[in-house]
Amino acid sequence: MKVGIKSILSVLVAVATVSIAPAAKAQPTVKFIGAGSSAMFQQFGIAAINDPTLAGANSHHYTIKGKCSGGVNCAQAFDNRTGPGGTVSDHQGGNLWVVWDNAVTEVWVYLSVDSVVGNRLFFAQPRATLQVSADVLNAGTAQNLISPKLFKYGEATGDPGCGGLSTCDDTQLPMAVYTAINNATLTTAMTDIRPEDALFATNRVLCTPNNGTTCLGYGPGPVGTSIIGDFSTSVATPVVYAISGTDPVTGNTIPAFNTYPVGAQPITMIVNRLPGGITAANVTHAQLELLFSGQRCNILGVNTNPLLREPLSGTMNTFEYTNMTNPTFSSGFSQETGVTTNPLNQACTVGGTRLRGIGTGDIATGMVDLTTGSGGFSQANAIGYMFFSYGNVSKLTSSSYGYLTLDSVDPLFGNPGYMPGTLPTCALPCPAAPNTTFKNVRNGSYRSWSMLRAVTDAQGANDANTKALVTSAQNVINLYVPDFIPYVAAGGDAGMQFYRSHFNQSGVTGNNGLPFSEPSTEAGGDVGGCITSKSINVLGAQENEPGGCSR
Repeated sequence: MKVGIKSILSVLVAVATVSIAPAAKAQPTVKFIGAGSSAMFQQFGIAAINDPTLAGANSHHYTIKGKCSGGVNCAQAFDNRTGPGGTVSDHQGGNLWVVWDNAVTEVWVYLSVDSVVGNRLFFAQPRATLQVSADVLNAGTAQNLISPKLFKYGEATGDPGCGGLSTCDDTQLPMAVYTAINNATLTTAMTDIRPEDALFATNRVLCTPNNGTTCLGYGPGPVGTSIIGDFSTSVATPVVYAISGTDPVTGNTIPAFNTYPVGAQPITMIVNRLPGGITAANVTHAQLELLFSGQRCNILGVNTNPLLREPLSGTMNTFEYTNMTNPTFSSGFSQETGVTTNPLNQACTVGGTRLRGIGTGDIATGMVDLTTGSGGFSQANAIGYMFFSYGNVSKLTSSSYGYLTLDSVDPLFGNPGYMPGTLPTCALPCPAAPNTTFKNVRNGSYRSWSMLRAVTDAQGANDANTKALVTSAQNVINLYVPDFIPYVAAGGDAGMQFYRSHFNQSGVTGNNGLPFSEPSTEAGGDVGGCITSKSINVLGAQENEPGGCSR
């Protein structure tokens, strides 16, 4: 067949065109999607950005929270289980950070919800997925939820709120990053109590009928009654799950997991200090029991309003079992003793009113509302609690607020900005010399603290990436904002020299896990366990219940 010159040239041009066309860009790899405790939200974001072995030089970040178009959560985790055990269709909204490398080949993500919720979302089978509103693709949606002053890299947005820094959030998510993370499966639970303790908390909440201590009456499942707060529209909904064996809803097998201890962080007792109000500088754990159980709310000299957390909160459970109920040693009073209303807003037996916040932010909001009357609560003299971080207390650093020592032991001694009784501020960054922070937690004398942890698959990429991020967070904790004591020696810091002894919990035999390796070989519960030196391995009958050493 005769072929003309013109036809040959056309073929050559077509071939040349195909040969020089750019290849389709591969979707970036999602390295980490953590969900859970707000206590690690900032620190893990700092680690992901600033560690050159993770996102790397010239990396980018984006943050968002709240509601987007249509009134839906801008970011949420979706637990969508259906099976013989019933149906779960639960959305948990939260604050989101997203970090990606300059070449847009790797992505790291954190959704701040709550510790117990983070555990449930991770252990659910099938595991929960991340859902992100398409609004994040719109320019100008970034919110700089973590101060740009703490980052080495970012984007100069021209936003006056960034102060001319070149380390701000990107104004929007790249399409490739959005596509990679939207509907992606969670890799890690971020928690301030062990998985066994988180499951115990859930089962305690779902247990019926309500007896105010061991059964709280918000069940039965698979989806229980939502616990409503007094200071916002937030709710906490208990949902069944398991950490081993099979999922109680679907019957699917639950994979083995690793637990990485991150660092120790104290619970701090917060008060407002209006003229004529609370003047006490100290509170005992016996007084806390009477206050937060609603028995005597005038024990600090004035009618006091205790601000409780929801019983699905890791913060609530740490406070509960390091200061209050203990079936072995105490009168058995719980924060849920006598609770008959939802939302709470319930008068104490003597003096004051108990109120409830859902999440740490709600407690800060409630403290402000009780000071200013802005939320309809015009009483003063509030007392609440939260895990200390500079971010958590940032709204409460004026002279209208303060913190109490507990049993005459100061939780914040040694921290940057420390002044007794005054919540410190951090002039970002506020680095600390190794081994100097939280001195009374470090020496074992402060009673109310817990170990922050990351929980992930027992092997594979999720395990490797979670371990890398944990290690980075420990190495840099004293360089930017020293919010916790690293669990192991890291970045020149000797690390935490004490642990809480473990007990039988949620069907798991207690094991302290010596030597203190990462991932940890520990097992069982430790919320409220005995404060014990790492050089000692203590297990005993007194620890076979939550709060075994809280007295």
